[in-house]
Amino acid sequence: MPEKDNREPTAREPAGPQRLEGLAAITGFVHTQIAEARRRIWILSPDLAPAVYDHAAMADAVSALARRSRHSDVRILIQDSRSLPPEGHRLVDLALRMSSRIQLRRRSPDDPSLVESLMLVDDRAYLHQPRAADPVALADANAPPRVRTFEDRFRTFWTHAVPDPELRRLKI
Repeated sequence: MPEKDNREPTAREPAGPQRLEGLAAITGFVHTQIAEARRRIWILSPDLAPAVYDHAAMADAVSALARRSRHSDVRILIQDSRSLPPEGHRLVDLALRMSSRIQLRRRSPDDPSLVESLMLVDDRAYLHQPRAADPVALADANAPPRVRTFEDRFRTFWTHAVPDPELRRLKI
């Protein structure tokens, strides 16, 4: 069972949901939460938003979490590898190198296109973009009830997801 995080919001983590507008606000929130992750990071994103997730510090924080414990749970769900930048992506490269610690899947071809973006950290923080292409999100650094709701949604997507054979070919 995941450990509970009963932290109180800090001064830089206002209590309650925040509307984040612009890539800088979204990226700042994502980087802060991933750096503070203790056990779990789940990311659902059509193209793994390079402006948000393709940073060396982000890959380092995810790598550290994945190596910290055998109970660490890092999952990344994308539309498919064709939606990724052709020049590569640090989190995808990391997932391919650490495939026993970081799971990377794509939506099933039978499922409709992925339009939203979602990040869950531990049992406390979330970021949700109803339209991943729009730089507007709702986020909260301390919202366990809302995270549980998003967990169910993520698990549903994850259950129907499949490994992407194109990524395996890239690894070889």
